[in-house]
Amino acid sequence: MAQLRVVVVLVITTVCLVAALWGIDLSVAGQTVIDARWSQLVWIIPVYYGTHVLRVWRMQALLDRHVRFGQVLSILSVGYLAIHVVPFRMGEFVRPYLLSERAGMPFASGLAAILVERLLDMMMLLGLLVSVAWLVELPPSGIVVQGIDVLAAGQKLAGTLVLIGIGGLIAVLGLGERLLRLTDRLPGGRIARSLYAGFSAVPRHPARIGGLLLISAAIWLVTILGVWLCLNAFEGLPTAFSAAYVIWTVVLAGTSAVPTPGFFGVFEASCVAAVLLYGGEPHLAQTFAVVLHLSQFGFTAFNGVLFLFWEGLSLRQLVGASRVQAGA
Repeated sequence: MAQLRVVVVLVITTVCLVAALWGIDLSVAGQTVIDARWSQLVWIIPVYYGTHVLRVWRMQALLDRHVRFGQVLSILSVGYLAIHVVPFRMGEFVRPYLLSERAGMPFASGLAAILVERLLDMMMLLGLLVSVAWLVELPPSGIVVQGIDVLAAGQKLAGTLVLIGIGGLIAVLGLGERLLRLTDRLPGGRIARSLYAGFSAVPRHPARIGGLLLISAAIWLVTILGVWLCLNAFEGLPTAFSAAYVIWTVVLAGTSAVPTPGFFGVFEASCVAAVLLYGGEPHLAQTFAVVLHLSQFGFTAFNGVLFLFWEGLSLRQLVGASRVQAGA
């Protein structure tokens, strides 16, 4: 079954890559990159580091105990690498596992923080998807990538997850001890108490919730700034910040709906479809999509590998151990 899942993911990735890059002239694409405004492109790196720092601060705020900035930076760097290279986002378990092993947190508490982080990101994505129709005239068929209207699919996915997440938090926090007394009789009772502790640490102070929402909004605004810088590096592409806003929203919707390894294929296909809304040349859209994705993936891979070596860790062993811990 696991092998079948990997094959399906690889097929989807290949189909999307071929569809997005079909007909691209490599010599023209190469010349386009050479002719790009590199004075704009180099600023993408500090922007990416700014986003990374914001994510570390947010995770520190989500944890129910203090963990040093350097520790969280290392854990998130390795965890994001695992998310990008392991199929079906099974790398998500690496971060709570490392929080348990390196910071002494219960696995379930770390997992609770990750779940709340994902809920915050889904709330931001839902907000982006709702507002994107105000910034660009969408075609009647929507933005179709391999037969899927990624905006419609993204709205349904984000909306459903936000409702489930908020409903689950309200149920857990509202029922509180009564729910825990019921779960104490089950094999996973101890885990339920750890999850409850992790969840309850977030809404304990109203100002903390506001701070988390502000940091989450800042993360995506800074990310869109990086997209805008990349857009402005290529002559002939839209230069408005609103265009970067729409393009990134479409990419997020596509990669959320179909999370291929490294998001390869779906990222490019969604990005090209969004750029073409503004009448850009197909070869320019394809080149931009590849450069944007490789810059983001390269940043994630560099940081992840750097901290793997720094901490003396093996990604394969981490993924295996984290899945065992999650199953336990």
